[in-house]
Amino acid sequence: MARDRAGGGMELWLMDVERGVASRFSFGREATLHPVWSPDGQALIFREDLSLFRREASGAGAEQRLTQSPNLQDPTDWSRDGRMLLYWESAADTLGDIWVLPIGPRGEPLPNAKPHAYVRTQFDERYARFSPEPNPRWVAYQSDESGRYEIYVDSFPEPHHKVRISTGGGQHAQWAPGGRELFYVSPDLKLMAVALKVTADSVEPSAPHELFELPIIDHGYSPFEVSPDGQRFLVRAAAEQASQPLTMIVNWPALLKNPAPAP
Repeated sequence: MARDRAGGGMELWLMDVERGVASRFSFGREATLHPVWSPDGQALIFREDLSLFRREASGAGAEQRLTQSPNLQDPTDWSRDGRMLLYWESAADTLGDIWVLPIGPRGEPLPNAKPHAYVRTQFDERYARFSPEPNPRWVAYQSDESGRYEIYVDSFPEPHHKVRISTGGGQHAQWAPGGRELFYVSPDLKLMAVALKVTADSVEPSAPHELFELPIIDHGYSPFEVSPDGQRFLVRAAAEQASQPLTMIVNWPALLKNPAPAP
């Protein structure tokens, strides 16, 4: 998780969910944001300042630089085989593009590995996610080419079969673990789901349907994550939106038969 640093900037912390204990993970001098876990949960890739870095999740060892760029870069997904990273890069002429970086299976930099553009147009494309196969065949992302952000799925490693998934605007796409469903956030902050019929060379989406309203007020970061089994969602909410105590009334039919006397 990202947390404001005293004096400005952001830093990364790791939360032990079972114990409810947080520990500081990053110690950079500037903003450290957008962590992406390795498939085995043993390492993270994140943005520090403008570029991408890698570090062991245990905190052991120093950070390893993966890229060096004058443009802002944000990692968005790590392929299930551990060998490719999707990231967004800002650009003055194209607003923002999706890039692919070959990496080692633990995220280590590879000698002579060069990133290459996956989608680079005059529009803003971002928040790309690999389909969950060990060797991904599809990428979901958002683009504003229609005049507002919509969710699209296209083939990988080369984009040749783009299909629009959302119908009324959408951001922050995420795949269900089986790759047969896609989730995203609608403009009115609803979590939407779309069933996918996937073949070797095509994706056919169903009509989107609403799952529930998200307890947030902004789109600055992805407001949800899907659990590995696809049955739960981790949702970002403000402190004042925390759950209220639940009052349970048992044997309530008896209360209807014998109402409490008026005071």
